[in-house]
Amino acid sequence: MNAGKNIILCVILALLIGSFFSCVYRPKTAVDIGQTAPSFKLPDLDGREISLEEFKGKIILLDFWATWCSPCRMTMPVIENLSKEYPDDMVILAVNMQEKKETIEKYAFEQAIKSRILLDKEGTVSATYGAYAIPMQFLIDRSGIVRHIQTGYGPNMASQMRAQIEPLRQGNAN
Repeated sequence: MNAGKNIILCVILALLIGSFFSCVYRPKTAVDIGQTAPSFKLPDLDGREISLEEFKGKIILLDFWATWCSPCRMTMPVIENLSKEYPDDMVILAVNMQEKKETIEKYAFEQAIKSRILLDKEGTVSATYGAYAIPMQFLIDRSGIVRHIQTGYGPNMASQMRAQIEPLRQGNAN
């Protein structure tokens, strides 16, 4: 009987750990490394339409997230710090997935988020990229090619992202 309880506890623990590192798990994305990043236009919090093409020539870190996602809340400070480390080379586009503008504004204010937040109200851009697991980041080079995809949160996230960003800063694609 004790063995049965231990198995159940292990299964519950595994599910909790899995949900901690990614709010939803789906490993395959619609966009792969080496492909051109699909273009889109989304409104920012001020209502201005932002297109991916506006940032051609810059490294783009496209971050899909939601305020209710605990791992997303953990990645946000890492991403904010990366934007401070690479202010001239990289732009962060934080694509919020289908939440109310008021909820997002409140969260952004409370967390002092400086990244440009885009509103994917219908979830179309998230679906185009295959961002079914969040948080999910797509690192796009200066030419618009996806060079790295990262899902979830881990303690080495900052160093892993730097290792991907540095070659792009120097003009070397992976």
